[in-house]
Amino acid sequence: MDASLYKDTVTSRGLTYRYYFSPAQPSKPTLLFCHGFPSTSHDWRHICLVLKDKGYGVLVLDMLGYGKTDKPTDPAAYVPSLISRDIVDVLDVEKLAKVIAIGHDWGSKVVSRLANYYPERFLAYAFFAVPFVQIRPPMDMQVLLDASKQKYGYELFGYWLFLSEPDANDVLQAHIGSFISIFFPHDPALFRTHLAPTGALKQSLLDDFAAPRPPYLSEADAKRFVETFRRNGFAAPTCWYKVMTTALSADDDQQISPERRFPPASAPIFYGAAKHDYVCLPENGYAAFGAKEFGGHSVTTREYDADHWLILSRADEIVRDLETWIEGTVLAKA
Repeated sequence: MDASLYKDTVTSRGLTYRYYFSPAQPSKPTLLFCHGFPSTSHDWRHICLVLKDKGYGVLVLDMLGYGKTDKPTDPAAYVPSLISRDIVDVLDVEKLAKVIAIGHDWGSKVVSRLANYYPERFLAYAFFAVPFVQIRPPMDMQVLLDASKQKYGYELFGYWLFLSEPDANDVLQAHIGSFISIFFPHDPALFRTHLAPTGALKQSLLDDFAAPRPPYLSEADAKRFVETFRRNGFAAPTCWYKVMTTALSADDDQQISPERRFPPASAPIFYGAAKHDYVCLPENGYAAFGAKEFGGHSVTTREYDADHWLILSRADEIVRDLETWIEGTVLAKA
């Protein structure tokens, strides 16, 4: 991605955000891209650059804690209401009244809260791997783990506990090659055995588990990842987990009024599921958008023959489907 198109801005709470921005051509909307863990704006390159060349405006964030955006290590800085305000501040700087928000992984949670707090700023919402994240009351993490184990035969989110430990950054840095093998698996089923169950990720790292790279992750990609996270560390990015394993995120969500708990029915939704994602299960995404609260929404779903990193491995298909959705549904409805 062209370094000359990156910008920095300071938000209303004094944090510096780095983002890639190319304005839209007349009649084309601007697309806001929000990545997850462990990523940077660079992970959207295969999608945003093609859409940019088609005339769409693209604003691609280094999310808080990543890339060249500020990296506070206090988890309280990462609660959804504050992240949402930061992003709207960036939209204000670029004088963008309304955009289409697109998220992957934790970026989908960000898009969800943008829909709750600032629905007037968004034409539509697209979610990849992770669907709209509903507001829930504070819940003991063990209850969530036990429920997923009973339903699926393994805990889906046990690795959240390790990533919330004080020494997680040190362990990840010391075993970063193994971390790449697990988070970007050559065999998607590794998520079931080496990531999701409680204790599995930490033990796999300490054992220096190694596996071949998947086709979508080149040697240059892996090198860039190592250089980025050796330089920036994981202390800030893991705060995205700490707000979940504590009550910080859930408590923050309780201020959202009942009438704003779901996106407005006037805004179309796109959900891209990853068929071979063994943590962010497609069936849970379909169930989320099949809830009665989405009965009046225009929801477009697509399933990709991919693991969790569908934005890397299925970019061509995603570009095609997003453009069809934007031109045929979003702009037609707008």
